[in-house]
Amino acid sequence: MFKINLVPEVKQQQQKAYRYNSIATTAAIIIGIILAVVVIGLLSYNLAKSRQLANTKSDITSIEQSLEPYKALENTVISLEGGLADIKEIINGGPKWSLFFTELEKVTPADTQITNFDIKGNEITMDVTGKDVNSIDRFIKSFSDYQVKAESTETTATTTDVIEGKNLFENVNVSGYSSKSDGRVTFQAKMNLVEGLLW
Repeated sequence: MFKINLVPEVKQQQQKAYRYNSIATTAAIIIGIILAVVVIGLLSYNLAKSRQLANTKSDITSIEQSLEPYKALENTVISLEGGLADIKEIINGGPKWSLFFTELEKVTPADTQITNFDIKGNEITMDVTGKDVNSIDRFIKSFSDYQVKAESTETTATTTDVIEGKNLFENVNVSGYSSKSDGRVTFQAKMNLVEGLLW
């Protein structure tokens, strides 16, 4: 059987163009929908992550605020640990400070007053107030010449050996002299404690 094409050629071309346009339009719509879904998905994901990040930051801020009271406690514990270490050092044969302060009281001239005292290792720093300018001279001379005598551990029933006296302080220096309206003077003294004499 023979097929006879009764549709004119122009009409066929129009139908082909229509089918091509329909397919292209459908494909464009599908691609557009896919792109829209992808963009919406990415925006939703980004928004969700932003909210999660904001919530995490809020939680961190809340936790930091709740930990604020513990910072003071932590500083107190650290301070106590340092103090306990110093006490342990003293107990385990560290410097016998009670003996040192007894000697410090003996060597300090009566017309001077120590207002601030600091010791690091064997270096001592003091802020001192004196009655007048002559107090500075008496202070320097007293600390430079002060000697301690240590008793020997070997004793007999009648005698006790005494080791020759040695200077307890060395490198005594005075600085920062200033005079007050009432005649008193203030100054800073630095010196080194000779180790091995008191402990």
